[in-house]
Amino acid sequence: MGWISRFFHHTAAASPSKPAKTAPASGRPGIASRRSSAPVTAAELQRLVPCNQLSPAELEPFLPHCRRYTFAPGERLFTRGAREENAWYLGNGEVELDFGKQARTVDALSAAARYPLACGQPYAADGVALTEVEALRIPNTLMLAAVHKKRARPIEANLVTENFNQLPDELRQSEVFYTFWRTYRSDSLQLPPLPQVALRLRKAMAEDIGVGEAARIVQTDPVITARLIEIANSPLYRGMAPVTTCQQAIGRIGLMGTRSLVTSLTLKRMFHGDRPHLRRWLNHLWQESVRISCFSYVLGLRLSGIDAEQALLAGLMSHIGALPFLYFAGDFPEESLPDSMMTAAIATVKGPLGVQLLSAWEFPEEIRRIPLHCDDWYYCDEEELSLTDLVILANWHTKLGRVKTGSLPPIETLPVYQKLDLRTISPVFSLDLLHTAKREIEQVRRLFH
Repeated sequence: MGWISRFFHHTAAASPSKPAKTAPASGRPGIASRRSSAPVTAAELQRLVPCNQLSPAELEPFLPHCRRYTFAPGERLFTRGAREENAWYLGNGEVELDFGKQARTVDALSAAARYPLACGQPYAADGVALTEVEALRIPNTLMLAAVHKKRARPIEANLVTENFNQLPDELRQSEVFYTFWRTYRSDSLQLPPLPQVALRLRKAMAEDIGVGEAARIVQTDPVITARLIEIANSPLYRGMAPVTTCQQAIGRIGLMGTRSLVTSLTLKRMFHGDRPHLRRWLNHLWQESVRISCFSYVLGLRLSGIDAEQALLAGLMSHIGALPFLYFAGDFPEESLPDSMMTAAIATVKGPLGVQLLSAWEFPEEIRRIPLHCDDWYYCDEEELSLTDLVILANWHTKLGRVKTGSLPPIETLPVYQKLDLRTISPVFSLDLLHTAKREIEQVRRLFH
């Protein structure tokens, strides 16, 4: 069975080994009688996502609002389309989630059981017990508010920890990272500058400039000029007649689109290195950034209120914070940079240093926060769909089929999912996107080759 089938497999007929669904159409009658007297504990919640981001003390205030229920085979836990302020988690047993056209099964022993079966408004699926089931009902609004409160500080306050002993073992045992950490904490770390043509164009566009002035700036870099003309003639922008000059290319793409594209194209240069042992890491992070950027662009075309070229640039910023560390590590021999240490270091620094680097480059806050949150599936801040939300969604799609299914949260449980137009965006949409957008994604990928 392929990975798509494993993620959303058809369940038109009940398996002979499993009871058929017999829940009454009216919902789940007598749920109060299903409530267990056993209290929900902080230790139980800390095994669940995103409650695992909270300490027992932080979980304490909403423990009295959590409930434990039991269901017999065939009984309905919750109904698709219902609007409730609760998240449902599986404690024991096996549940089928029916999305209408597709369905999947969740077992309490699987990694997928760490994530909500249902949350947000409305619920995306019917949940039916396939065995004897114990489920936890947690107030979703209170849970997300507690997580958000813990994160509620200026993004510039997110720094690599000042307590070296709090770092992972791989970093505490590394002389290289200790040297890096001391340099960083003493404000002596060198941050790479934004390439000149991108910097000049962004500064000029802070004023009111026209296409001609923008073209004069871009033309100071012949390589970027040639690529911009090539992009203007690509299927992404192709018009009735081919463009042959930089000014024509900018006229077709637009000033704002040109600014985002020029910055995106120049970033590729920053992911090159002279040291072979670091080139591998730089190339890996660049390819990951491009993959996220491609999906960000494609999603930007499909979601209202998002500029596709800005989304393209936003996706490229996912791993930008790793660059200062990789440049620093380039002065050390390969044998002092084991993969385990490098992986842990990149994961630790890319968020805080990404914020610091983009702040130094004077990018707006909506871009600066992306390196900090792009891997945070349960990030939730603004009510409206933001660039950070889009990049999180793009990042999720890049991992669909590339990581173990149980380690990736179901899309309908992500806070960003609740901000989308549920008439067009659904779990099935993700599979359609991977197929129907292949050509667009490949066209965007070619921008960076």
